[in-house]
Amino acid sequence: MAFITLFKSAFFKIFSKRHFKALCILIAGLFVMWLSYSQTFERYELQTYDWRFNIRGERPFSPDVALIHIWDDTLAGLGRWPFDRQYHAALIQVLAEYGAKALIFDVEFVEPHDQDGKVIEATKKAGNVYYAFGFSSPTPIEGRFVAHKLESPVLQGYADAAKGTGFVNIQVDLDGKRRRVMPVIEYKGKNYFQLSFRVLMDIFGVKPEDVVFKPGKELQLTKDLKIPLDEQGCFIINYAGLWEKTFEHYSYIDILSAYAQVLDGEKPFFDLNKLRGKICVLGLTAQGTHDTNPNPLEPVYPGIGTYANVLNSVLRRDFIRRLDRVTNLIILLLLSGCAFWVSFYKKPFTSFLYTLATMTIFVTIVINLFIYAGVWVDLFFPVFICLVVYAAGTLTRIIHEMRKRELIESELKIASQIQKSFLPPTLPQQKGMNVAVFMKPAKAVGGDLYTFVPLGDEKIGVMCGDVSGKGTPAALFMGKVVSEFKFSARDRLDPSEVLSKLNDSIASEATGGLFVTLTYAIFDLKNQKVVFSNGGHLPIVVVKPDGQSELLTAEAGMPIGVMEGVGFSNAEFTLSRGQCFAFYSDGISEARNRKKEEYSIEALQKVMITHHKLSAQEILDHSVEEVTDFMGKADQHDDMTLIVVQIKDDEQKA
Repeated sequence: MAFITLFKSAFFKIFSKRHFKALCILIAGLFVMWLSYSQTFERYELQTYDWRFNIRGERPFSPDVALIHIWDDTLAGLGRWPFDRQYHAALIQVLAEYGAKALIFDVEFVEPHDQDGKVIEATKKAGNVYYAFGFSSPTPIEGRFVAHKLESPVLQGYADAAKGTGFVNIQVDLDGKRRRVMPVIEYKGKNYFQLSFRVLMDIFGVKPEDVVFKPGKELQLTKDLKIPLDEQGCFIINYAGLWEKTFEHYSYIDILSAYAQVLDGEKPFFDLNKLRGKICVLGLTAQGTHDTNPNPLEPVYPGIGTYANVLNSVLRRDFIRRLDRVTNLIILLLLSGCAFWVSFYKKPFTSFLYTLATMTIFVTIVINLFIYAGVWVDLFFPVFICLVVYAAGTLTRIIHEMRKRELIESELKIASQIQKSFLPPTLPQQKGMNVAVFMKPAKAVGGDLYTFVPLGDEKIGVMCGDVSGKGTPAALFMGKVVSEFKFSARDRLDPSEVLSKLNDSIASEATGGLFVTLTYAIFDLKNQKVVFSNGGHLPIVVVKPDGQSELLTAEAGMPIGVMEGVGFSNAEFTLSRGQCFAFYSDGISEARNRKKEEYSIEALQKVMITHHKLSAQEILDHSVEEVTDFMGKADQHDDMTLIVVQIKDDEQKA
C-alpha cells in the first residue's frame, strides 16, 4: 500500500499538469496532421475548389478547339443511336476536305459494322482522325495508374487507319464530379496516353516513346512544355467556363447537311470553311446520354467538353497545380500555429480581429493564387482548424483570464529585456561628432528602433525607425527589422540600396500585416556630407550654426515591408561644424496633452534652435523636457524615440 502511494506521488510529480497539457496539445497536433495528410475532409475541400472556380469566372479559350455535337437534332435526322457508320465516313471526308486539323472521336468503336470499310478508308485518306478505347478500372499506384484489363479496345482496322488512339477513362472524384483525367495508364508494362494527350503529342511533334512521365509530378512533352500532375498522377482540368459559353459548337448533322448542299450546287446554310485548322472533338451530347457528368461549374457537362478543356489547358499552358500534401501540411501548421498564438496570447477583441484578418488574408491569398497563378492550396481544413483553435483559445482565455494576465505581464518584462538587447548598448564614439539618444516605449515593449553602423574612413550610419502597431507584435517585428537591417547595411555605403535590400527581405516573408517606417543616413565627416534615404518616415530636423532650421527628406520612400520591388532614392546635404540633426519617431512629434493637442515638428525645431549651441546631450535633455511638459499628465500613447547628432565645432562641449 505504501509502495502504491509512493508511486502515485512520484508519477504525479513528474507528470505534472503542464506536462499533461503539453501531451494533449501534442496528441491533438498529431491528430490534426494526420487528418490533413490523409485528406479526411477532401469532400469539403472539393467544394471550396468549385467555389473558387465560380468566383474566378471564364478563362480565355483557344479558337482552334471546336466541339461537334451529336445532339437531339442529329438523332432526329439520322435515327437512333448508334446510327449508320456511313455518316461517320462522310463527316471524316468533309472535315478533311475543308482542312480540319484533327478529328477526335469520343465514340468507342468496339463492335464490327457493315459500313466499317467506308469509315476505315475515309480515316486513311484524312490522316487526322483519332479513336478512343477504354481500360477496366485502372488502379492508382505511387503516382501512376496501372490497368490489368483492356475493356473496350478499338477495332483493329480503325486503329491501323487512325493517326492515333487514346483511352478515355476519367478520374471521378468523391462527389462524382470530373475534375481530373489520367494522362497515362500503364498496361502490360507499356504506357498508354489519354486521348487528348495523344492528339497533343502530334500537335507538338512528339513521339509517344519520347514523352517523359514522372509519376505524381509532371508529364513532359517537350523541353519547354512540362504538364503538372497531382500526387496521384492526374492532370487537373482547368475548365475555361460554362458549356454554352466556351469553344465553338457545331452540329454533326448541320455539317453533313451543308456539305450535301455544296454537292447539289447550292449555297450552304453553314460556312464549312469555319472548320479549317480546327481540332474537332466529336461525341454524344444528346439529353439522357451516358456521357454527361457534373464538373466544378455545372451539374451536367458533356464528356467532349472535358477533352476540349484538356486540349485548351495544354495549348494555352493554362494549368492548375495542387500543392502536395506535405506543403499543405506545412501551411496548415504555420497558419494554425499563428492562430494558436493569437487565440491564446491576445486579448479577446484583438484575437478576434487578428483571426479574422489572418483568415481574410489567407483566403484572399488562396483565391488569388488560384485565379492568377492556377495554384490550388487547400482551403477548408486550414480555415476549419484555425476556427477550432480560435474557439478553444477563447474558451480557455475566459476561464483563465486572470492567470493569463499575470503571465503576460511577466513575459512582457522578459520581452523588454530582449528588445533592449537588439539596440546599441553604447553610443558611438566618432571624432568630430556627438550623439545622444532617448527612447521610451509606450508599454513594456515597443516598436521604435534605432542603431548605428560604423563604416570606417570617418563614416557612420544612423538609423531610426518606427514599426506599425505597438506592444509585443511590434517588438518582435522590431527585433527582426534591426537584425535584417544590420545585415543589409553591412559594408554598403548607399542608403537607398540598404533600404531596398531590407524592404525586399521583410516584404518577402509573412509579417502579419506589420511594416516599418525608417530613415537611414550616412554621415561622411571626411567629405563633409550626409547622404540619407527615407522609407516613409518623418523628415530629419537640421539646425545650422546660424540658428536656421529646415526639414530634410528624400522622395520615393514608402514604408518597409509593404511590398517587394519598391525603389528608394537618396538625398544629400552638406555638413558643417555646429550643425545638429534630430531623428525621431512620431511619438515625439505627435505627443498629446489632455486637450488632444499634438506637440508637432515645429515645436521640436523651436527648442533645438533655442539650444543648438549646447552639447548633443543637453539639446536632447531640453527637447525631452519640453515634450514632457507639453504632455503634462496625459498618458503616453506611442513609443518615443529621439536621436540628436551634432557636428562639433571647436567651441562645443563633448
